[in-house]
Amino acid sequence: MCVGTEGVIRTDFSLSAILLHLMAKTTLKSSTPVKAKTPVKAKAPVKAKAPVKAKTPVKVTTKIMTKTISNFPTARIETSLGNFEVELWKDVAPKHAANFLKLAKSGFYNGLIFHRILAGFVIQGGCPDGDGTGGPGWEVEAEFNNRRHEAGVLSMARSADPNSAGSQFFVCLTRDGCKHLDGQYTAFGKVTSGMDTVEKLGALACDRNGMPKNPPKMVRVSVT
Repeated sequence: MCVGTEGVIRTDFSLSAILLHLMAKTTLKSSTPVKAKTPVKAKAPVKAKAPVKAKTPVKVTTKIMTKTISNFPTARIETSLGNFEVELWKDVAPKHAANFLKLAKSGFYNGLIFHRILAGFVIQGGCPDGDGTGGPGWEVEAEFNNRRHEAGVLSMARSADPNSAGSQFFVCLTRDGCKHLDGQYTAFGKVTSGMDTVEKLGALACDRNGMPKNPPKMVRVSVT
């Protein structure tokens, strides 16, 4: 305020003058500068993983299944109740193997019966007379060997004379029933297929001497 010549208080200062006066008197404080942020430290690069070593491939061995071929001569025995095949052991009983082959090739066995069947023991055939007394007209010397008389083994029948084998043969039905024959009779072969036929023959009803009530026949015996 100021006192004028007229003795009154003048109040006609302009608004702009007041503002200028205030601005000159008061200095505005500048804002505190913003502190720059510390730059973000770059992360260390991720170390690449070593490549996974491939597993060694598993070697697959293919096993080829092959049918075992016998090195022995073989024969097929066809009967009225089924068929079975045998191999002939020329290594331990060459004379008996050759004798059986000779008889088979000549047709000697065709039509003959199994005249003696004892359950758990043997089935026997090859007698031209059908009662266990006949033969081919010759004899074969014994060839006793170390082959065991067990189920399926083919062996030659004989009399009390070890060298009296001819045409009659038997097939063992069990080991327990035939083990006492080892070294006493010539084992010369074994059933290679059709053992079920042999067992069927061995189960037939027979009289006290082993003669079947209805004797089964060897329809045909052939060399294979």
